[in-house]
Amino acid sequence: MPAGTGPTQDDHDSPWKDALDLYFPQALALLAPDLHAEIDWSIAPDFLDKELQAIAPPGKQGRRFVDKLARVRLRDGAEAWLLIHVEVERRLRGRQALRLFAWRMYEYRHRIQARAMRQRGLALPPPVYSLGILLDTPGVGDQLVYTDEHRGQGVRFTFPVVELEAWRARWDELEFLAPGNPFAVVVMAQLQANRYRDKRTRLGPKFELVRALRRYGYEPEVAGQVYRLIEWMIALPKDLEPDYLRAVNALSEESRMTYVTLIEREGIKQGRIEGLKEGLKSQADLLLRQIQRRFGPVDADTTQRVRTARARDLETWSLNFVDATTLDEIFRD
Repeated sequence: MPAGTGPTQDDHDSPWKDALDLYFPQALALLAPDLHAEIDWSIAPDFLDKELQAIAPPGKQGRRFVDKLARVRLRDGAEAWLLIHVEVERRLRGRQALRLFAWRMYEYRHRIQARAMRQRGLALPPPVYSLGILLDTPGVGDQLVYTDEHRGQGVRFTFPVVELEAWRARWDELEFLAPGNPFAVVVMAQLQANRYRDKRTRLGPKFELVRALRRYGYEPEVAGQVYRLIEWMIALPKDLEPDYLRAVNALSEESRMTYVTLIEREGIKQGRIEGLKEGLKSQADLLLRQIQRRFGPVDADTTQRVRTARARDLETWSLNFVDATTLDEIFRD
């Protein structure tokens, strides 16, 4: 079977990071409406990515997940911390995998509270709301429990879980909500990627989802953002891309909607692309020189990783470099 034509392990951690950055309130409104209703959204959430990196427990090598930590103001005026954990691995198989997931949520909560108490001199820990999102693990239910008890002592931590596959039976509801909440389209894109694992079966479902953007009536900027997320989450094999591009191009002309990703891929803005590539190369070269000055000669794997990184990763790593005491600390997400 040619490469890229069969079942695939998609890159879903990156688009989910972007989706939560773009549509954080909308994500909670869809997936955790009771929690969303408790937050005062007139005050923008304070995202604490650096705080999260500082307290992150060690994870399994190759583990794929997305974490989002935000400090929010509740409607009653109190301050709270909100931890969102998205498990991006294809499926958590068996009780042990679910127990490890629950332990990770418990460990994060404990570390967040302990750090806040130290930094602020608090006598009691601040409230932390934990929410787990399982992209492709059905049959879990709406909560998980981590327990560590023996002879009448221990802990029991219960937290809510969003089982994304449960939304498949609510597809009509997603379509109804989509005009007012673009995160509904993110969920639909993930469900389609889960269902059509073979890339060759994705052309029709992907195009139908893109065509629906016109029906949802988004502003051009929002339509472009959602389109890029669909592009990212539902990959196609190379030989089907020309058919897909022709269909989307015709749709773009018909509906007068401009899909930025399509335009860039077709080379209409090739000059801009080359400029972006040159900028990325300069940023990568600078980071490599900084790493070499602080930690010594850079091996081939690290050099390749930096030179092929996305702009988002280079920005994160450059910020991490400021406080890093080891090479590994630079490359923490």
